[in-house]
Parts: sequence; structure tokens; C-alpha cells
Amino acid sequence: MNRTVAFEDAERLGIDGAVRETVRLAGGLDSLVTPSSTVLVKPNLWAALPSGTGSTTDSRVTEAVTRLVLEHGPRRVVIGEGCGAGYDGQSHSTEEAFRLSGTRDVADRLGVELRNLNQDAFAEVEIPDALVMSRVRIARTALESDVIIGVPVLKTHIRTHVTLSLKNMKGVIPGEEKRKTHRLGLDQAIADLNRVVRPHFVVLDAVVGMQGLWSYPEDCMKVGLVAAGADALSVDIAGAFLMRIDPHEVLHLRYIAEMEGTTTAIENVHLAGEPLDTHRRRFKTGFDVFSERFPGVTIIRGESACTGCTSELVTALRHLDQAGYSPEMAGLHVVIGEVDNVEVVPRLALLGKCTRNHAGSGVQAAGCPPREDEVIRVICQACGADVARVLEVRDRSRREAWEATRAALES
Repeated sequence: MNRTVAFEDAERLGIDGAVRETVRLAGGLDSLVTPSSTVLVKPNLWAALPSGTGSTTDSRVTEAVTRLVLEHGPRRVVIGEGCGAGYDGQSHSTEEAFRLSGTRDVADRLGVELRNLNQDAFAEVEIPDALVMSRVRIARTALESDVIIGVPVLKTHIRTHVTLSLKNMKGVIPGEEKRKTHRLGLDQAIADLNRVVRPHFVVLDAVVGMQGLWSYPEDCMKVGLVAAGADALSVDIAGAFLMRIDPHEVLHLRYIAEMEGTTTAIENVHLAGEPLDTHRRRFKTGFDVFSERFPGVTIIRGESACTGCTSELVTALRHLDQAGYSPEMAGLHVVIGEVDNVEVVPRLALLGKCTRNHAGSGVQAAGCPPREDEVIRVICQACGADVARVLEVRDRSRREAWEATRAALES
């Protein structure tokens, strides 16, 4: 397996030059794209936002990648995406995302097809030995493509710490399936999805990234790089490393690495091109932002802490806050990951199987990761909050989000 990930300076070489050089250093497309190939170029256009915000793939990177693919003379090239319809949020217009990002102009200039994958025909695919998602509907355009080239953007994520090439594949499944991944467990579902549909090559837009809770422009992070690699897992490990996020803390990266008999260690990735030490920037995750927002909550994290527990904790804190229980959270201590010692305090919650050795010290939500309802129950118990009220507020907000999503889809 080619685990080379190359980085180049987009300001020095220009975006087109940086794309070409990183692709060359990472092994090139000659053996991948042939005259008989159907190629899907898959940017991240989760919402209708202009290029350069760091939240969606810059259309200039998409254009450079598509031009390079066309030079290899494939039978067919499609730029495809399906906007987000997350479990906790509203749907977004893919057609508007194409227009506002400049991606429609790219497709028109290059004479390639632009496909709204949310409106594509779908096939239901079985996933053998799945972690949580044994069946999933996938756009036929993705399933019938010989080559998928992922073009994600460098970002953190509120529930998975990072959203790079592997999570970007959620764009090939319809809105209801996207919501299903949140209900089942997002990191596990991402790992399952990538067992049946996964990019064959990745070009990462790290020109401008996005951190925290994706507030524009304060959360934009200018990095000025483009990266490329033939192995999506390696690209995502390197992307997390670039953002100073430990790849081992990203649960879907850990799951996929375990499936492949490897690890998330950056030492397993061959880095080429620009030295990363001169470009690494500390990106805030959504978890970091919520930790700052609730200073009265003490979070004790062991080395094994991962997105499975941190994302469920963030969700629980948000729902308690929505239900008006922020004052009750003052003094709450939450343990995630393996720790040697736990100080027994009145408001102590332990999350996940890593804390099982301290289960007698406080209330515990078991599981790896524990289910959302169980985490909410345990946090409510530790704080003295009414769990029924919190769940009712959560369910009402989700109903309202779903109604708004349905209205947007029908309009």
C-alpha cells in the first residue's frame, strides 16, 4: 500500500501547481485513471457557502483536480456531491451549494457533468461484519464509478474531531441515511460506509481550513497548503496531525486502522514535499469549544479518550443547556478514557468502558461508546437534572429540525 502523503505550498506554486506536484509525489494517477474509467470527483460542499471560507472545498482545488483527471483521457468525469442533512441540523440545497461555491462554473468551463447525489438513483448495499450499519443506500453514481477522487477540506468537527476524506464520503448517501449515521453512532457508521465506498485517491484542500464551531470568519484558519495521497486513511491521519489533533483520538480513524491491521500513528505515514513542522497549526475542535463554554464542568481525559465519548458528552451538555440546566452543571466532573486515579466528588460521571475500573466512584455510562440516551441519563443523575425534561427538549428540537429539513427538501 502506498502510504505517501505529499504537501505543497499553494501560495508559492499556485493551487494548480500545488495539486499537480502533490499528486505526482503521491504516486500520480497514471495507473488509476484509464481511457475506460468513469471518475467521480467528490468535493465537500455540505452547505451553500462561497469558496474560501474554509468550510467547503475551494472550487479552484476542485477545478485543478478535474483538469488533471481530464488530461488522462477518461471515458467520463462527474463532479458529484449531496449536501448535508444531519440528525441535529437542517438540510441544505446542493444546487445552491454548486452555484455559490463556483463549482457549477467549474463544471461548465470544463464540460463535465455535475451530479446532485441527493437526487441520484440509489442502491441498497449490505455491509458484512458491520460495526453498526449493516445496510446503507448509496448513490449509483458513486457505486458505478471506477475511480473516486475525494477532494475534502481541512476541518475539525463537533462530533468526530475531524472531517476529512473518510467522513466526506457521507455525501454519497441520501439525507435520511445521513441522519441514520448519527443515530447509530457516527464514527462507527463512517467506518462501515468506507468499507463499501471509499476514495481511491485524495487531494486535500488545506488552503483555508475551519475550526471550532465553524463560525465565519473567526473560525477560519489559513494554512496555504494542498495535500494528496493514494490512501485515504493516511491522508486523514496526516491532516489531523497538521491540525495538531491526535489521530488516535479520532474514533473512525482508529476503527478503520484496526480493520486494516495498522495504527493511526503518524510514523506509519510517509510524508513528502513541504515539511509539516513549519506549517502545523492548532485547530480547536468542537469539543474544545464546548469545554470553554462550560468552565464549571471539569473533564478528566485519559490517553485513550476518543471521539466516541467526547462527542456524546458534547451532545449531552448541549441538551442540558437547552433544557435550562447550565447552573446545575457547575461542579460536574466527567471522566473519559483510562485514568489511574479518580477523585471522588459529589457530581461525578464516568463515560465508556475505559472508566470501568472506577465504576464505584460515581455514576457510569457503560459501552464503547455509550449510547446517547445513557450519557444524558448519567449526566442528569450526576447534576440532579430531570432526565425526562432533557430528553423531551432534545426530541422536540429534533422534530423541529426534521420538519424544517422536510420542508426544505419539498420546496
